[in-house]
Amino acid sequence: MLSLIWKDFVAARRLLLLLVIPLGAVQLAVLASVPPIYPLAALSFAAVLAFGSIAVEETQRTELLWNSLPVSRDALVAARYLVALIGMTFGLALGWAIAQLTERSISIGALGPATFTSFTAHLLMFGMLVLAAAIFLPLHFRFGPGRAVMLFLAITVGTVVVISLVAQAIMSAKGYPSPIFDPEAWRAAGPALSAQFIEWLVRRRGQLLILFLSCSFLSLAFSWVVARRLYATRDL
Repeated sequence: MLSLIWKDFVAARRLLLLLVIPLGAVQLAVLASVPPIYPLAALSFAAVLAFGSIAVEETQRTELLWNSLPVSRDALVAARYLVALIGMTFGLALGWAIAQLTERSISIGALGPATFTSFTAHLLMFGMLVLAAAIFLPLHFRFGPGRAVMLFLAITVGTVVVISLVAQAIMSAKGYPSPIFDPEAWRAAGPALSAQFIEWLVRRRGQLLILFLSCSFLSLAFSWVVARRLYATRDL
């Protein structure tokens, strides 16, 4: 298992060591002084570290190489899941450390437990990446890296659109102004509603974060079972 994990990192070493890690670290250091934009950079950086070996799989044909080794497909699936967890953990840990150093070097100081560069924010991003892995990896083991990316993007965009529309419909049904269905009323009442919602989230951030992380890891465990079954029947 450990040898498979190491082979994944070796396959992507040029991508990671020469491009992603140096440039990503510089970008994180620059954007840490712009907290609202920083999470996008941190998520992208950790995602590339988590799935970098998959990104080079088609060009290097490493999937066929790994399957030629005397290991089971279950071991290959487990190794890829562990590689994803190691990559996202390292990426977010490095991002958090860079953000803290940047804040202190420019005398911003710690901005509180609920800011975009805080440890809590990085835990939230970790849960988001775990959930993304739970969706993407079964697709990868069923359809291969190329089609898996397209299907993942379609599922992600579709989910965001559906959640947004459902949220707007609920707001309108409860009598609140909606940015889509009632834009004029939203311009007047929107800032106050947003402030109330943010205050509600901040008061319950601990419980909500634990619930979200628990759901993310349960989803990952379920997706690992699904991925094992899908990969066992896939014709390479």
